[in-house]
Amino acid sequence: MRDDDIASERSGGVLVVEMRGEPGITTVSRWAAVLETALSELPWPRLLVIDLGPLAFLSARGVRSLLGVFEVCRKRGISSCLIVSPGGDVERVVRRTGLADEVPVFSHRMLAIARYQPAEMRWLLC
Repeated sequence: MRDDDIASERSGGVLVVEMRGEPGITTVSRWAAVLETALSELPWPRLLVIDLGPLAFLSARGVRSLLGVFEVCRKRGISSCLIVSPGGDVERVVRRTGLADEVPVFSHRMLAIARYQPAEMRWLLC
């Protein structure tokens, strides 16, 4: 799926969702709907990677929505993580709100995906 606010791709059990735009009420509601749909499709992903890199701002509503998604992942046995650009406002929000305590945070998608691969497969990502 791809539109102005969100893009997703699924490959090899990994679902990558890239968040874009300004996280207002409508956008965050759309994010939540897309994520819930993606997580309920079969086969479930074994890893959900949420990429916040394109965002310049993350609202409290956005944080709450992400916390809800991560709770669903935990209940379904799906690993999850965040991609956040280092040193920006979004990273500060992720760290200060405790979101970084809930899931691992990486600076790049490939680092995140490699972290969750079996050791014998990691060389393929280099």
